[in-house]
Amino acid sequence: MCRCCRKARDSRKGDSPVFVERELGQSPRQGMTLIELLLAVSVVSMIVGALGAVAAGIQKAYEYSEGFGTATQHARVALDRIAKTVGEATANEQFPGFIVVIDNEGAWTFPETLVVWRPQTAAADPKGLPRFNELVIYCPDWYTPSKLVEIRVPSDTRTVPAVSNTAQWAVEIEAIRKNKSVEAVTLTTLLRTATVSGSGASRWRGVVRFAQRLRPNDTQWAQFKAGTLAWNDLYWVQGLFGSQVGLRQAWLRTELQLLPGATWVSNDPASQRAIPFFGSAAVYYEMRP
Repeated sequence: MCRCCRKARDSRKGDSPVFVERELGQSPRQGMTLIELLLAVSVVSMIVGALGAVAAGIQKAYEYSEGFGTATQHARVALDRIAKTVGEATANEQFPGFIVVIDNEGAWTFPETLVVWRPQTAAADPKGLPRFNELVIYCPDWYTPSKLVEIRVPSDTRTVPAVSNTAQWAVEIEAIRKNKSVEAVTLTTLLRTATVSGSGASRWRGVVRFAQRLRPNDTQWAQFKAGTLAWNDLYWVQGLFGSQVGLRQAWLRTELQLLPGATWVSNDPASQRAIPFFGSAAVYYEMRP
């Protein structure tokens, strides 16, 4: 071997591995192994899944917050309207401004209808009983119970039954609620709906409840009329009474359960997450011995 060939051979002994691989006809290592690729895909999938869960949570929170605001607005409008009507009611000894008509279904009771004596002009008989066309009725719509409606019957000039005649009141109110020709204003379409478990009934009901309290109450007033309870011993509201006149209070409590922006789903009541809202109102009027 000549001197030049020997020198070239000796210089190649110190070459880098890459140069040797190329000299032997082999390519340098490129890309990732299968395990490395699977690990990378797993990490990316975890990140994407976490980001998707966060995004879904943010979207649900936004929708619920927006729905809560809508439900709150509906409740405020409905409760304010009811309170204003009750506060302007006509009342006397025979009719305490408003009554709650209870619907019975088996062993269950539903105080879902409020009847207020609120004539648009002067009352036909301010010392007696109201006429049907002087009433304002608040209740769930008979055919679409997710609606809370305000009803008037301007063409019905009949005198209403006595407050104590609860059976006749139930008949009259059911007929009015079923009548599609009455004047009805929708206050909200977000009422939660439900049926009575175990009653066998198929009719859905809007979840609204009314409660009335009188001071002095009817029992005390009857005892006074019978001479078994003294005038001064009647439970006058805030003690406001004199020797010939006392101030009676008819107090109303209202509860609405509204869905946060959802619509009525008759075949999926378990998914309805309702928000309760409460309101109150009162009317005061004079009572005389």
